[in-house]
Amino acid sequence: MKRTIIVISAFSLLGLMLVSCSSEPETTTTTTRQTTVTAPPPPSSMSTTTTHTGY
Repeated sequence: MKRTIIVISAFSLLGLMLVSCSSEPETTTTTTRQTTVTAPPPPSSMSTTTTHTGY
């Protein structure tokens, strides 16, 4: 009687392992689309001033 319970449990465990290994999760493929946005350069309002001091 005990041997039968052990054998049935072992077969049940083996069956569950086979089912879980055979069912692979579905892989989904996603494609990414890259867009390039070109903006005009910022206005160059920076002015360079140099001051020379002489002694």
